[in-house]
Amino acid sequence: MKILKLLVIFLPVQVTLLLSQGVPDWFTDLVVETRSKHGLTTDEAYVTSLYEAIVDVSNRLGIDHLLMIALILAESEFRNVVGMHGELGLTQIKPETARFVCKIYNLNEPEDGWVRLLWDHRLNVEFGALYLKYHLERNNGNILKALEAYNGGNSRSSYAVKVLERYKELMNHSLADR
Repeated sequence: MKILKLLVIFLPVQVTLLLSQGVPDWFTDLVVETRSKHGLTTDEAYVTSLYEAIVDVSNRLGIDHLLMIALILAESEFRNVVGMHGELGLTQIKPETARFVCKIYNLNEPEDGWVRLLWDHRLNVEFGALYLKYHLERNNGNILKALEAYNGGNSRSSYAVKVLERYKELMNHSLADR
């Protein structure tokens, strides 16, 4: 019980500390450079809002925000895109997957429909993180297996390795900024 109380106190403090330091330069550079390869411009307000959403959702759900950034990088390269099989937005969540997440976590579907996952990056990150959390719990915290299940496609093993490689790179960037 003491550990739970400490987590309740610690996690909001951790989020506050991360956000009070502002958006790290490496994150801004990563988002701007990655999106510019696709001809997309990116303003400071978007980068800040995206970073805050990722940090807030990740910490609230107990997932490393760097893992979520690596997942988003692999899934969409920070673009609000529609995938080949109907996946939507940054975390490439299908509407049927989002409905599944709603059932698991007893959430309500958006009143304006699942197309909102394509444009609302906060909602998209939330559902992607919840889906990843579900797989982490099912796989006893094994990140590689959770990522394979998250992707589920024919290339799920190489996908999982790719996300883990990016995750390690991001951890190095994050440590260098401290």
